[in-house]
Amino acid sequence: MKKIAAILKNKEIMNRILFTVLILFIFRIGAQITVPGVDPSGIEEYLNSGSALSLMNLLGGGTLSTFSIFALGVSPYITAQIIVQLLSTDVLPALSELRRQGQYGRKKMEYATRYLTLLLGAVQAYGIIQTIKNTSETQFLLNDNWLSYVYIIIVLLAGSMLVMWLGDQISVKGIGNGISMIIFAGIVCSLP
Repeated sequence: MKKIAAILKNKEIMNRILFTVLILFIFRIGAQITVPGVDPSGIEEYLNSGSALSLMNLLGGGTLSTFSIFALGVSPYITAQIIVQLLSTDVLPALSELRRQGQYGRKKMEYATRYLTLLLGAVQAYGIIQTIKNTSETQFLLNDNWLSYVYIIIVLLAGSMLVMWLGDQISVKGIGNGISMIIFAGIVCSLP
């Protein structure tokens, strides 16, 4: 009990906790904003039927069932991180060299991870759109043409990059482990 009282009295720790709660609140607000041009009414029924995307919906806190701007979450970033780390273990000599260069190399690898995140996010967004379109009985796209696909993919990518930035802000100014906190918040919101 004394430790909790000491934490509550420490102004810096309280500021970090409040900042983290604020960022998670912003994440939950964004999780409720539906992508323009999409009718998510039939998507929830499809996801509740035990589809392949239901796990992604669970980890995202229901963002896929409402087809929110944060529907991709941090999954493209995590996938890109895993790929870059695997390729830097003497598979690609250039990445292996960057890994050995200390802080400069880590920064360059982080840039490579972010660019790969954009590519993987675009592929993942297109895959989600096609999967829901081909397996759901209801028409969820208001305009079914290639321009609406591009628009939705850009919105989902922007949402994913914003979620990644929110996670970075929690890591720097909050209590730390921002990406994990975002995933945790998504899972906790899916529980009730």
